Amino acid sequence: MTDSIDLIKEFQELAESADTKELSILAGLISGLKARRVQNKYSYISSLLELNKNVSNEGTKLTMTMPNTPLVHNELNITHGGMLATLIDTAMGTLAGSTVPIGYATVTTDIQVRYVKPSIGEVLTCTCELIHMGSKTIIIEGKVHRDDGELCAVSTGNFFILEMKETRK
Repeated sequence: MTDSIDLIKEFQELAESADTKELSILAGLISGLKARRVQNKYSYISSLLELNKNVSNEGTKLTMTMPNTPLVHNELNITHGGMLATLIDTAMGTLAGSTVPIGYATVTTDIQVRYVKPSIGEVLTCTCELIHMGSKTIIIEGKVHRDDGELCAVSTGNFFILEMKETRK
């Protein structure tokens, strides 16, 4: 286990030697951890990536945004494909989970992502739509657009419906 004093010292050394981009990333990490504490219903990854969602009134569509910051960029200075897949899976999984009754949950069984164009711009928006709702599985389609409206990825995901059992103590 890391001692908090050592961690503070390492963080201070890192912050003092950081360039502007690294300071921006550190600030985003701190902001994400603070947000996770306030709204502990979100996962750490959703908080760190600053994902924001909006579910339609019908419950069959969802929009999720992610700031396109240096934290999610690869060495080409575009969004890393794995980060885009994380946005898509989180958005589709959130929609899938919102469609099942209390006492049930969903998990991803498979996801296919097709990258169309580089993910550039300030914000990436994933829109998801329920394609099929069965008794055991759900199929959802997701699309990611850049803030200039260009499509950069399309995806389909399958989600298995699980009945939640009480946890044993």
